[in-house]
Amino acid sequence: MVRAEQVQVRRREKMKPYLRVVAAIPLLLVAASPFLPMWFFQLNAPFLGQRWMEVYVHPLSGVGGEVENVNVINHYVGLGMIGNEHIPEIAYIPYVYTAMIFVTAVFTYSLVTGRRRAAFVSLLVAIAIFVSVPGYMYHWLYNYTHTIHPGAPMKIEPFDPPFLGEYRIANFVVRSFMGPSLILQLAAVAIGFVLMRKVR
Repeated sequence: MVRAEQVQVRRREKMKPYLRVVAAIPLLLVAASPFLPMWFFQLNAPFLGQRWMEVYVHPLSGVGGEVENVNVINHYVGLGMIGNEHIPEIAYIPYVYTAMIFVTAVFTYSLVTGRRRAAFVSLLVAIAIFVSVPGYMYHWLYNYTHTIHPGAPMKIEPFDPPFLGEYRIANFVVRSFMGPSLILQLAAVAIGFVLMRKVR
């Protein structure tokens, strides 16, 4: 036990001062991430001209943007309604972000105090939490785009969800991309990897 504490003290003393400052950056990025949109979906069609309709997912407020207009089109092609009242999983997003902030705080504290193993484990947990968000979103979108209601005015076949990039579905063009919220978390994870390599 004493030897382990001595190793931690040596690592803490060995850690360069500028790395102590950099170690706080992942926590700052993750702490800011709940206040920004996490995903964007944009939709266009010939009858819309140059105007793109946009819907976004926000960690705190849920689904926003031109939800009503998009739901009209979804009804036209046989897709389900979207919105906070139609996607109960939205209510759990703040808890996921809270867990991400807590784990990142553990990572920062462990790194600064020389607990490299705890820092490594917390970094792995942070990665798992980060991956789970877009992973679940893809799973939800897959079920959503493979459930076409019969009797819609326009018939379309079930399709794989547009997740990243631009896709054409019938006469619609859909863009899907990560928002700044998840980009901040991705940057935090990347910086965490670099710090783990710098601190031995």
